[in-house]
Formats: sequence, structure tokens, C-alpha cells
Amino acid sequence: MATSLIFSPTIKDVLPIEVLEKLRILPITIHDEKLCLIARRPLSSEALMELKNLTGFEDYELQIVGEDVIEEYLLRFKTGTAFDLN
Repeated sequence: MATSLIFSPTIKDVLPIEVLEKLRILPITIHDEKLCLIARRPLSSEALMELKNLTGFEDYELQIVGEDVIEEYLLRFKTGTAFDLN
């Protein structure tokens, strides 16, 4: 289980938690005008369209991770501990 991901505090409110849970994704940061995400699997064209509509981003960088990683970081995202830099 990866525990070393660092989430930029600037992305905390980019997407509602309901969307994160539904799509099984988590934003990590914004880099070179791309929204960087972790996900369980590649995103469907419908999911990409939903992201574009919600965020305005047209370009994404996606890192595929296991379901256990998504579950752990969804919990950390909800509680805010994903953004602790200590």
C-alpha cells in the first residue's frame, strides 16, 4: 500500500467527494495545466467529459493504482489527512 503520495492543498475542492467516490479517482496536483489524478482504472469517455464539465480541465495525467490505495486515500481525502505535510 502506497502511503507516500502527497496531495497539493490547492486541489482539495476541485471535485466533490461524491464524484471522487463514483469515479474512483483522486486529484493529486495540477502540473503544466494538467489535472493529475490517481485512479483504479483508465477513465471512460463519459468520466472524462464529466471531469471536463466540472473542472474545466481538458488534459489529465493519470496514474493507475490498486483499489486498496484508492480506498485509503479516499478516507484520507475526506478527513483532510491527505493534505497534512507533517
